[in-house]
Amino acid sequence: MKMKVARDDLAEVVVHAGSNPVAAARARGISVSLSHEDESVPTEINVIGQTVDEATRAVEKFVDRAFLAGALRLRVVHGSGMGILRKALREFLKSHPHVAQVSEPPQNEGGGGATVVELRA
Repeated sequence: MKMKVARDDLAEVVVHAGSNPVAAARARGISVSLSHEDESVPTEINVIGQTVDEATRAVEKFVDRAFLAGALRLRVVHGSGMGILRKALREFLKSHPHVAQVSEPPQNEGGGGATVVELRA
């Protein structure tokens, strides 16, 4: 996420346990506006058929938006196939700063064709 702001508009924001960055900023009196804020944030993304680069970019944006909205659990559907997309996305997600845990869901929730992502609170 990139943004340009004047140096005078910067303020320190301390995130307390159980609150998301947007809520913490607003609690300190900082005006934060998000586009499409009223819409519910999806907790699942389907990247079947995309290349590793396309899927990684899409999942990165998805995770960042979900984190800002305060979501805690997400599901990434990548399909089974040869496992190339699954492996690449799981490696990417393990190193993402907002991700606490990456796991494979039970078979009735997608099994090897999906990945469950637990976000940091």
